[in-house]
Amino acid sequence: MKVALIYAKSQTLRGKVANAYAEEDETKGEYSRDEIYPPLGIATLAARLETYGDYEVRLQDDSLDSLDELKEAMRWADVVGISSLTPNAKRARELGVICKQEIGRPTILGGPHPTTNPEYFLESGAADICCQGEGDFTLPEVLQNIDKPENWENIKGITFMKDGELHATPRRELIQKMDEVPWPAYHLYDMAKYFDTMVTPGVTLMSSRGCPFSCTFCDAEMTPRTYRAMNPNNTVDLLEHLLKTYNPPQLFIFDDLFTIQRKRVLGICKEIVARGLAFEWSCESRVDTVDIEMLRWMRKAGCVKIYYGLESGSPDMLVTMKKDVTPEKILRGAKLNRMVGMYFKFFILYGFPSDTVKDHRLTEELVANARSNAISVSILVPIPGTAVFEEIKGQLTGDVTETEFHFWHHTEMWKHPTFSHDEMVEERDRLIRRHHQVIGSWKHKIHKKWERICAFARYPVLISDFFEIRRRKKQYLKRIKNQWGERLARDQVKLQIPKVGVKHNAAPKA
Repeated sequence: MKVALIYAKSQTLRGKVANAYAEEDETKGEYSRDEIYPPLGIATLAARLETYGDYEVRLQDDSLDSLDELKEAMRWADVVGISSLTPNAKRARELGVICKQEIGRPTILGGPHPTTNPEYFLESGAADICCQGEGDFTLPEVLQNIDKPENWENIKGITFMKDGELHATPRRELIQKMDEVPWPAYHLYDMAKYFDTMVTPGVTLMSSRGCPFSCTFCDAEMTPRTYRAMNPNNTVDLLEHLLKTYNPPQLFIFDDLFTIQRKRVLGICKEIVARGLAFEWSCESRVDTVDIEMLRWMRKAGCVKIYYGLESGSPDMLVTMKKDVTPEKILRGAKLNRMVGMYFKFFILYGFPSDTVKDHRLTEELVANARSNAISVSILVPIPGTAVFEEIKGQLTGDVTETEFHFWHHTEMWKHPTFSHDEMVEERDRLIRRHHQVIGSWKHKIHKKWERICAFARYPVLISDFFEIRRRKKQYLKRIKNQWGERLARDQVKLQIPKVGVKHNAAPKA
């Protein structure tokens, strides 16, 4: 059976993002650069299908491929699968209609939005079946029975139309052993094509699934609050495979929460060092899940950037969001990062229903005191399937799924009780300017160096780490010099740390 798996991407957003980064004087802080990486979801499903030996699979990425290329893949295939996030749901529906109604192929939709809103695709005739949750074993079973609708009721984790009504089967159990999940089928992508588009070339991977926390703005329907991870040796096996196969300047670990298991993180980092693998990588974390030993081993193993979901500096908002963290823990974690010399970035979220000016000022003060290297400030977009969506869905200005939006750009989705949308955007820009003002000051730079000196005195092992990191850095630069040296020099890209555009015309008003 020939199967085409397509990652849907809003074409409108592609243009908007490109325009945003073209404006050098725009207040943007360090937005997500919206780099185009090979989609891991459909690549992992393709790898699973390859293990059966009965499928020929093509992977298509709407981020790069033209509509003509997508249509050609649809005509080639016996069955087509389309993956959709909520911001891309409208585009996924459009592709589903083309595939099912114009080209006439059986069409399966999967991913976060088909999980929470299958009716969006089924009732519009864009899909025959929507898969809910993890599709590793659901998709093969659907493919085996795609021409036997009488068997669909026996397949767990799907929704389809029956007698004109939506019919959902019981959810499939989550995969418990991540070590049994095949590595993504990177070989089915033109990796060089991706590298050519990237500001900071690299390869992504996932070594775990799920997050045990309960943030109200997060859609956990795909992997309901259940954390599962590859063991350290297998994780490093994957890292080493990617380095040897593609020789990327960087690797990006896309786990929802990489640092939740301390013993596992230390095991991975020590194995990287033991194997002599020299590369740079980044990950996502929470400030209350790291300690000095973990951070120093991560730094020594090549981690050069950590993203933290800070969201707010207001105690009230942190409780409202169910972040399960306090400002004191945030400041403590930030200091640990500065002590070990780790570049770290905070994600901030404005626009919660109870957000006030006071909450924003508290956030400004915490950001100023935490002194992260970078921040990215988003304005809330309520996603179907989240607790905050259920709270304010009656106040939405329109259908979220009919609005093509980007999490790091401002799109008005509902009327906030305290701020107009323009006021919310100005509040966001004010925070970015305040942060830029603080980290650009001589006071911060001197304080930062003093903290490092004090850390060396308190933890002498950081001194030997410093020289070990420098040695491994030289080894790393030597590895990538032949393939990437000219390009990195030409583009003046400092690895992992893109340039930041920000308006300099005004400091925040008191």
